[in-house]
Amino acid sequence: MSFMNSNAEPFPVWQGETPLVCRARCDAVRDCATFVLAAPDARRFDFDPGQFISLGVDLDGRTHWRAYSIASSPNASDRLAISVKRVPGGRVSNWLLDHWHEGMALPARAPAGDFGLARDAELPPRIALFSAGSGITPLMSMTRWLLEREASAGPVEIDFFHSARSDADVLYAEELRALAAAHPRFRLHLFLSQPEGRLPAHAGRLDAARLRAALRTPDGLRAWLCGQPAYMDDVADWLGELGVDAADIRRERYFSTAAEVAADAARHRLHVPAFGIDAEIAAGELLLDALEGAGVPIVGACRTGVCGSCKCKVEGDAGAVTSTSTVPLTADEIAAGVVLACSTTVNGEVSVSLA
Repeated sequence: MSFMNSNAEPFPVWQGETPLVCRARCDAVRDCATFVLAAPDARRFDFDPGQFISLGVDLDGRTHWRAYSIASSPNASDRLAISVKRVPGGRVSNWLLDHWHEGMALPARAPAGDFGLARDAELPPRIALFSAGSGITPLMSMTRWLLEREASAGPVEIDFFHSARSDADVLYAEELRALAAAHPRFRLHLFLSQPEGRLPAHAGRLDAARLRAALRTPDGLRAWLCGQPAYMDDVADWLGELGVDAADIRRERYFSTAAEVAADAARHRLHVPAFGIDAEIAAGELLLDALEGAGVPIVGACRTGVCGSCKCKVEGDAGAVTSTSTVPLTADEIAAGVVLACSTTVNGEVSVSLA
């Protein structure tokens, strides 16, 4: 498809001005579906491999936003793909799997995120990609783009490590095998805790010895990791033992935003002047939960302290808030009292304004 209009100008970039339409759906893996999305008008997508988009679903009278990594290459600029996995209690993800089909549209926000490959940056001679479970999604975007650019920019050595429970849980399994067969510099390393014999894979978990045997030397190597925090911690430690510098190890950073509120927790005043709201928030309660419960139209897309969609400014006494993540915030924002509502609890009376 050509992205030129009648005046020979490139079609404009989609930035969330319109909902995205589901053009195709594939349910090739149990409890997971891949959705191919497009803008309803003449728009193209512009993103770096490894970034995410946010989708909004109306439930219980309000829009719930969630972030999903893009799996497709930015070269396929008329469409993008995401893969969604069913999770216990996952209201939006499970709704998408149960209800979203071809032809249906949902509101969306433009690609964002700083994990991944910057297309204008110089690439290292060797790249190692590590994923577990649905963490494979952004690494597929990187892999597709890297292999597509070989003809013009030359090959990069890629070692792709993926860990899953069984053959039936491996997303993009056939495509990965085909890419490994077609590209000698792309090496696939599958690790399955319960292998069924349908995929060429290692039985058991990835460990330091297996990683060392596959990579051999740290020379020219840079790594990208996406999976559960414990998995990424282990891989980062093993890479460090191999001699890979910490600056050459990139993680998709997720932070626990779980908060337990005691039955006898102290209650504090929560003021949101711009919306005329005075409410209560319990000590230990997430600020995002309290704001949503009070009817404040705040966007909580990733809910893991990464995307920055729930940024807000908090004013109160010193020590009135505690935050577990400040990843997308600048030093100036932090100094000004900006926090991530999904990663912040309140310890005293506060006044909040949306950033």
